[in-house]
Amino acid sequence: MKAIEKINHLKNLILRSRFHYFRMAMVHPPYWIAANGKTSQILAGDDLGSLTCYGEVIVDDCYDIFNYSKHFKPSVIVDIGANVGLFSKLCSLLFPDADIYAYEPNPKALNWLEQNADLTRIKVYPFAVADQAGLVMLDSETDSTNGRISNEGNLTVNCVSPSEVAEGVQIDLLKMDCEGSEWSILQDTELLKRTHNFCMEYHLFDKQTIQDLQELIEKAGHRIVRVSPQIDWESTVGILWSRRMST
Repeated sequence: MKAIEKINHLKNLILRSRFHYFRMAMVHPPYWIAANGKTSQILAGDDLGSLTCYGEVIVDDCYDIFNYSKHFKPSVIVDIGANVGLFSKLCSLLFPDADIYAYEPNPKALNWLEQNADLTRIKVYPFAVADQAGLVMLDSETDSTNGRISNEGNLTVNCVSPSEVAEGVQIDLLKMDCEGSEWSILQDTELLKRTHNFCMEYHLFDKQTIQDLQELIEKAGHRIVRVSPQIDWESTVGILWSRRMST
């Protein structure tokens, strides 16, 4: 991390934790979040995955939500791959009047998510999302932040189709971090077609490319506005933003 990035990271950590943390070594659950003049806590297990998510989603704002909040006031937000609810809880602070639909099938994270959603407008759905509804296998033996749908998974979970997400209503902001399941979800263009703004952590498994992803997204009527590869992952993982062309 370059010197200027370290300074910004430290500044964001202090401000976005409302002076509860002054270095990452101090960070532990429950995690403090400050946004929109409000302060809240996120309950989570004491594991590396949730700590990493706190650093990425809250401190580094990998989805650029603080900047997004300066220009947009969404009424409907969807969080696919909500984990313990860091993104959803941040959105509930920034957009207190928004309905937030949080999807998380992994029981390791689901318990925390349900607690973090209490007394908010976050609606928790204990489901995976894929191109077809039904039952799928989830690999839950890894850290909950890395759990993914796989034929070799150890746990059977319920899955909903894209058309069922958010009860079929128009979506202002869709966030997706589902460890590769985005490739299945985006095969059905229905979800993106009723979404205005889309941000995701993409995963290039099995020789997939950004060009392949671009074709899926543009087929649904979206235009990619930014792609930020994570260098540490040799560009196989990164953040992507797109917007519906008619927006």
